[in-house]
Amino acid sequence: MLVGLSPAVTVNPADASWSELVGPSGSLLVPADFAKSLPAGGASPSNAVGGARLLQRLADGGFLAVTAYDGDTPLATLVPGVDPLESMPVDALPTTAYRLSRFAYLHRSKRQVLIEIPTTSAYLEIHDPRVAAIAAGLAFDQTPVALASASGLSVGGVCEVLGLMRSIGIVVPVVRGLEFVPAVASLVDWAEREVLTRGFSHSGLVAGLDQIPVDGADGFFHLIFELHHDGSRKVDISVCLPYSGPGTSGDRALLGDMGFYEFDVVDGVESLMGLFVHLRPPTDLLDQDEQVHRLDEALRALGTHCCASSNLDARGLVAALGLPVMLAVLHERDDAVRMLFSVPDLAALSAAQKALLDAGLPLASLAHFPAIEPLIGGMSPLRIAVDLTQTGLGQRIGFEVLAPQAIAILGAVMPELGVDPQMQASALAAISEPSKERTVYQTNLDGSVTDVPVARQVINLLHVKIGLEQDGQVAIKTYSIAASKPFNEVGKSVEDERIPKSWEFHDLLFHTKTRNGRVRGKLGGTIRFALMPHPAEPSTQPVPGDILLPKVDIPAVIATDPPFGKVLEDRKSIRAWNGAELPVAQVSELLARVMHLIPRSDELNGQAIERSGRVYPSGGALYEIDIVLFANRVAGLAPGAYLYRQGSHSLGALTGDIEKQEKVLFGASDATGAGMSRPQALLVLAARFPDIATKYEGIAYSLMLKHVGVMMATIQYSATAMGLGSVPLGTGDSDAFALATGLDYYTQGSIGEIAISPMD
Repeated sequence: MLVGLSPAVTVNPADASWSELVGPSGSLLVPADFAKSLPAGGASPSNAVGGARLLQRLADGGFLAVTAYDGDTPLATLVPGVDPLESMPVDALPTTAYRLSRFAYLHRSKRQVLIEIPTTSAYLEIHDPRVAAIAAGLAFDQTPVALASASGLSVGGVCEVLGLMRSIGIVVPVVRGLEFVPAVASLVDWAEREVLTRGFSHSGLVAGLDQIPVDGADGFFHLIFELHHDGSRKVDISVCLPYSGPGTSGDRALLGDMGFYEFDVVDGVESLMGLFVHLRPPTDLLDQDEQVHRLDEALRALGTHCCASSNLDARGLVAALGLPVMLAVLHERDDAVRMLFSVPDLAALSAAQKALLDAGLPLASLAHFPAIEPLIGGMSPLRIAVDLTQTGLGQRIGFEVLAPQAIAILGAVMPELGVDPQMQASALAAISEPSKERTVYQTNLDGSVTDVPVARQVINLLHVKIGLEQDGQVAIKTYSIAASKPFNEVGKSVEDERIPKSWEFHDLLFHTKTRNGRVRGKLGGTIRFALMPHPAEPSTQPVPGDILLPKVDIPAVIATDPPFGKVLEDRKSIRAWNGAELPVAQVSELLARVMHLIPRSDELNGQAIERSGRVYPSGGALYEIDIVLFANRVAGLAPGAYLYRQGSHSLGALTGDIEKQEKVLFGASDATGAGMSRPQALLVLAARFPDIATKYEGIAYSLMLKHVGVMMATIQYSATAMGLGSVPLGTGDSDAFALATGLDYYTQGSIGEIAISPMD
């Protein structure tokens, strides 16, 4: 990363020796030579001659921009905002997973492409399109190593970009609900109490686990407990750890990237028995010779001397069943590799039996195959385990039963296999154990537990193994898995802890961009445009063709109103839409009460300025919101859409799509849950967007929403005083409104609706 002056900083010469840096958050005097050595914009290598202390002062004051490079190519520049950076950005760690903030957004501003976030006024300017690829990749939790592969950048370049993003919250490191070491302790503590069935001792188990190496494990690790039901009470444990040996990467990746390391634990002493690795399925159809060649490649990658191509028995098994789905290097036997083949149907079982018979395996073992037939089928095929030696095949056979439906009928199959009754009872006890699960919660730094769930820990039966011995004896083993399953978010992030999930992206963006504190530009009445699109004073002359409404004597009607306090108490939302028609005279009175012109006098430079006001407040006295009346059942007024002109107290008919006018009215039904009923009249508050944006910068739409609020309150209180029913709507369809009225969506659009009806 290289530093330079922020684009928001200007340099003013103070004298021959000193220069003044003026930035968003203040000014600072620095040596003139130092100021000249800093490149503007931060997009060029820095030859700054200042010390680290001065650089940090510049960073603290928000004067420095920091640029990430990949070699000599600038990738992105971090530009400080109103608040200075807390510290200079540092590179991300290559092995840490990061996630894009749910509030980050990318957009074009003039000739720049920026990534911003509403939690700060700083931003990231993109110089290289590959940075956008990084941002896209961060929709999922990713490490810099994975992002480098996807974006085409170096790992170092990605780390620099992520360092910039992380410093202002655009990306956040994923905080796993359980770091691995505590997770192991948590699982072991739970599993040693819950995983073993009656008859199996826990003594020595935890001590053995403590000796098992788990370096490099990730959040998806799990433990597998192998229970021997032959009366020995022996327990073997497998730990799922990342496997990165030969054959796991490149165009010809042969082996999966997860290894199952099986340990034998007896009386607290562990020994590594074997390493199981999945064999990647080929993407293309392979003939028999190609399959055997691929198997040989995998065996060489695992470092074994066994070879399939020179082993006729192995070739016959591959011809019968295809490639194995898993290979295991058995460390206790240097001359053997365990192969696990899928047995999806009875034909495969028969083919396996024949291949093993041809290989000279004991008839006493093969005689049990017919009893295995009921266990064949389903979404989880049976697997057969056979050992490959340097000269042939091992003499032991094992079947792994994975399908729950098959495991459920083992009680009937085991007697057919001749399983010892005591072994049957022990195995069935383990099979019948119910699954166990619990929720693990996030912990604070002080060790206290929060109520934020981060993972679900489960213990359940994984599969059952039927071992066929040389002498025809059958041994049963059960395998239980203990695992931590992350929730859908795959862990928590700092952002999740800091910002409630109730904040949606658009809400937080709107909130921060229309309030001081996190905006770089000015907010308020900057009068950025010279001309007002509409006259400030409404005309008192009706437009030809307007419908003149009945005159209303405002002082007379309000003189008989209930006290204002009573109106406040009586106000409520009323949907009396199935009642009588609404008289046009009442519509006229309501519109006049809310929108009639009131003489106002302001003083400017000692001179009185006369203008027209309203009964509700409006920023800059612009009163940019008009009322459009959608008449449905208004006595004395044809159905349609009308623009109310307050100066002349008249209605101008709007020509638009009749079907869309119906849609606007039915929208009121949808918004209030009124079924098929439609209000007698719907008042739509339509804002003349350019009018208020002419004067106000950054807060124009925010002000309009405030104006909608006070107008709705004024309408409701006036309707209550008149004895009318009213109900504000939570939302409306601005596209349908534009088509229904012929008004331009971007010039005068709907931003609020309130339905009116008689009380009776």
